Amino acid sequence: MNELQSEIAVPVEPAEMLRYVHARMIGGPQGAADSVVARAAELRWTALNLAFGDERVGTWAWSRQPDRIHVPAALIAAAGVARLTRCDDAVVFDIPALLDATLELCEPAGNA
Repeated sequence: MNELQSEIAVPVEPAEMLRYVHARMIGGPQGAADSVVARAAELRWTALNLAFGDERVGTWAWSRQPDRIHVPAALIAAAGVARLTRCDDAVVFDIPALLDATLELCEPAGNA
């Protein structure tokens, strides 16, 4: 339990989170599995997959084919640094914090 609490608190640099997810998607090496950062990235990856079930996050991802989902890189990068919390037996994102972190990592568009 204490180990899980400490892993929840470990941030993963946005670029490292992108590399981790990319390696995961292509079936390549995800880094040293016994490192604290690799375990934190895996925990955050699992929480991100759970977050896709939330309609607030679902609007950021879209699917052109039933077996594929397109996710902005900023959302994946934000998953590395956004606040995690425990809910029942799962580790999940505080969705507003995840979306705020995503917006902070997005490229500015247009003149506001």
